[in-house]
Amino acid sequence: MNPTRIAVCGYGSRSRLFQNIYIGEQLALLWRGLPVDKTPRTHDFFEVQTLAEGPGTAFQFGSDAALNTGIEHSTKSINKEGLTEEQCKIIDGLTDTASHYARIAMEDPERMMCDLLKNNISTAILFNNATKNGGGLNVDIPCGPREIAGRAMEAMTQDALRLAREYLPWLSINVRYSVVVSDIDLSDPARPVLTVENVETGEKETGLVYDLVIKCSGTTFEVPVGGKIEEHGFTGIPSSSQTTEYLQRQGMLDSEGYIIPGKSTLIGGIGLSAFDFVGLILARTKIVKFNPETKEFTIDKEEAARHRNLVTLFSRTEGFFGACRHVHDAVKYLGSELITPEMILSLTLQRDLETYPTFIELARILTAASCTKRRQPSQIEDSMTTIEHMDRMAAENEVLDKDPKALTETGLFRKWIWSFIFTHTMGPQPLEQRAALVEKYNHIVRHGWHNWRSMSYDISQKPKSEENAAAHERHLYHRRLALNYIAGAPVEIHILITRLYRLGVISWVQGAYEDLTWSEEAKQFNLHGRRADGLIAPRRLTAQSDKLGLKILEQARTSAGEPVWNKGRLLKNTNGEYIHVFELGFTGHGTRWFDTNANEGAYQLMPIITNMAMIIESMISKGIEKPLNELLELHDAVLPKDEEFNEQANQLKEPHRNLTHLILYARLIEKVYGKRFAERMRQGKTFEAREKVISLIADIPKPAVQKALMEFERDWRGYKYDPIDAQKFEEMTPDFSPEHMQAVKKLWSGMVSRKPSDSYVWTKTVARVDVNVSEVTEIELDAFETPRSNATSLVGYGLDSVVSYTQDLEQKRLPLVL
Repeated sequence: MNPTRIAVCGYGSRSRLFQNIYIGEQLALLWRGLPVDKTPRTHDFFEVQTLAEGPGTAFQFGSDAALNTGIEHSTKSINKEGLTEEQCKIIDGLTDTASHYARIAMEDPERMMCDLLKNNISTAILFNNATKNGGGLNVDIPCGPREIAGRAMEAMTQDALRLAREYLPWLSINVRYSVVVSDIDLSDPARPVLTVENVETGEKETGLVYDLVIKCSGTTFEVPVGGKIEEHGFTGIPSSSQTTEYLQRQGMLDSEGYIIPGKSTLIGGIGLSAFDFVGLILARTKIVKFNPETKEFTIDKEEAARHRNLVTLFSRTEGFFGACRHVHDAVKYLGSELITPEMILSLTLQRDLETYPTFIELARILTAASCTKRRQPSQIEDSMTTIEHMDRMAAENEVLDKDPKALTETGLFRKWIWSFIFTHTMGPQPLEQRAALVEKYNHIVRHGWHNWRSMSYDISQKPKSEENAAAHERHLYHRRLALNYIAGAPVEIHILITRLYRLGVISWVQGAYEDLTWSEEAKQFNLHGRRADGLIAPRRLTAQSDKLGLKILEQARTSAGEPVWNKGRLLKNTNGEYIHVFELGFTGHGTRWFDTNANEGAYQLMPIITNMAMIIESMISKGIEKPLNELLELHDAVLPKDEEFNEQANQLKEPHRNLTHLILYARLIEKVYGKRFAERMRQGKTFEAREKVISLIADIPKPAVQKALMEFERDWRGYKYDPIDAQKFEEMTPDFSPEHMQAVKKLWSGMVSRKPSDSYVWTKTVARVDVNVSEVTEIELDAFETPRSNATSLVGYGLDSVVSYTQDLEQKRLPLVL
């Protein structure tokens, strides 16, 4: 049995999840008394940060930035059937960031609140909101600073390492800090050779050979300024101590450490990265007051008046401002009489669909139809200025604050975009709706993160042309619009910002970093006449800073000269051979996936990556020459047959026809009825009802009305349901689905667990085999091609059938040695 070596680039959230899930999987097998492959395994982790800085950029120690979402609980991907309650608790604890976060944060709540008030007003408000109902910390909502999430990850890491040392002596885990993988040689695609550089000394170590490289280097960034602007600005992480030190250096603080009235700072951006710093700056003022008796925060308007224009946000682009997460239950469980989950699901199948533009249009339609105001779709998120957006959002926030169940335009718009991309559901019973969809369309319903990752596939694959360039720009604009609402700021933080905007403490100007100047005489920055004593320039995410990723892509190009991402985020070299690298970093961000900086996405992705790596290790140990090819063939074996996929796709023909008619109808009645849009939409709940309204429109003699009707009829005549096939469906999603990964895992486990026989060789049949709902059948052929059938249970994985593991080994005969 051949020992294996895996290198993992980075030691942040994804890398630690890989390590902990891997250890949890091994412990589950060991404690259940099942066979465990004890072939020596080496896992080397290379992290650019120091041990003292903690896990990754987002959750590193010293980061006082606020969480924008709830915290992840333990992954459910590890099979713990038959384990004791204590064993289950131990394994769950390896990935349960939420429980570790709550334990750390609630060790001394009063001390915690005191520290947060000193460091970041935003995190203090979140913590207060998450503890106000008693019973501990609500970790399912934004509840404090990111640093504690990093400490929770570190605690899980140490638990996992201790368990590995105690129970898995064949597994060697080595973590090296302050080093970066600076180069990679893929001349032998199955044996990547790494160069590792010490970032402190510059010393290089070459010739490190591995069987697999998992690149979890996460988001890479650049400092957006240089020269005198960088010298006098702040470009660090959102750290209270670092920010305070900078403000002191700029002469902005008084003897007590508070910002001197009249002093001001510029912050680049109008989204989450900019909002991160607002709470830090407010902690250096007396504007926000906290009453420990009533547990309430208030704004001191007199103090606010003394600090007018304290913060000026700026951005290059006009017309955007970071949105708010209006996600209360009244919005979350809002139903619709106009669309069904099947209609939403059908959108994902139409060939050459303009994903984001279509979803935004439909979200506008449903928002306008649900609004109590007489709004039209074109008025929802229309071409407002940034200031107009800020005014609108500020007014909405006050409405929501007075009535927590209010249906705001922002809340409705965000709810529909979220439904289209992530859930395909709406209404008071989303879980039941989702279960019904999965039961009927199990080959088509993607996990929400898979659906999101597939949405930029088509546009990124189109050849370069003037027409496609325009479509690409349209896609990017609507994607940015959608993401602004999906990744909005927590309500509590957003309300604070818009209230301070109304009081004149926070303002906005249009401008870019290159427009900034620095006056040595005045010791101030200048942006289009707006002067400020300080500048905070949040680091900007960019794939161009992913040096290792770019070096991988240089060696992973097709004969046409472009890198092509294959299933499993795998790449091939110019000879068409798979390279032994799992690229999870920033180079595919925005084209093949959009989750590099999403911790929730990591929890969905890393169980799949971990199981892929475990299977690859096992294959290499057993002498399989091209394990990645074999893995993908195993994956092909568990995919539905073309006819099974097509049958389900065809069932969505009528829902898609109905949805298209609804969209065209909405365009028509907006042109004809204007402010009566919502009324006419309510009259068009069914195809037949809409046709009746359209027949009435035909009798309106106005030229503009008849023109609108002609446009409707033209578009409706041109409509055709053209669903993608099963192959395109799989190509669009970069990763194995959780269900397919579990099926592959079951199939492989069944194959390697058999006792070897001298008269048998391990081959793959060319036949397709139909199987029962709860089992997958794999055929083993002996030298005389006498079949033996073995079944492996797949209960609970939602797969009705799989095809057999196909294609023979082209004269290769591998003894089944375990």
